[in-house]
Amino acid sequence: MLLFIVSGCATVRTKPPVPAPSKPDVREKIIKTALSLKGRPYKKKAKGPDAFDCSGFVEYVYKKAKISLPPSTREQNEIGEKIALKDVSPGDLVFFRTIKVFHVGIMLNKKEFIHSSTTKGVSIDRIDENYWKKKKAYFRRVL
Repeated sequence: MLLFIVSGCATVRTKPPVPAPSKPDVREKIIKTALSLKGRPYKKKAKGPDAFDCSGFVEYVYKKAKISLPPSTREQNEIGEKIALKDVSPGDLVFFRTIKVFHVGIMLNKKEFIHSSTTKGVSIDRIDENYWKKKKAYFRRVL
């Protein structure tokens, strides 16, 4: 005689789970979205898509990649992990301390970043340009 004892509960799936996008796919989406916004004007407290301030730009780009970030630069500065320039990957955040506030952008590679500049709108700059070199840059990974 064969005896089966069934205990516990079972889960029935009707569809297999959808895998989360890989980090390279997410990074690629972040960079593509950021570059597609190049030339949009700067506007204080603007969150896009027609105009952006720096934190609004970063928040908008990450939201398009289905990643929720806080709205302010100060709050964005507190998430993820601090990393060294040598460890930077496309899509990581770069922060600069300006006179009274923080400024944030998205790294494209180890030298270039895209951000919403008060003078040029959404544009690409180099961290080794004279203006940015004078500011202390540091980097955070939120992916």
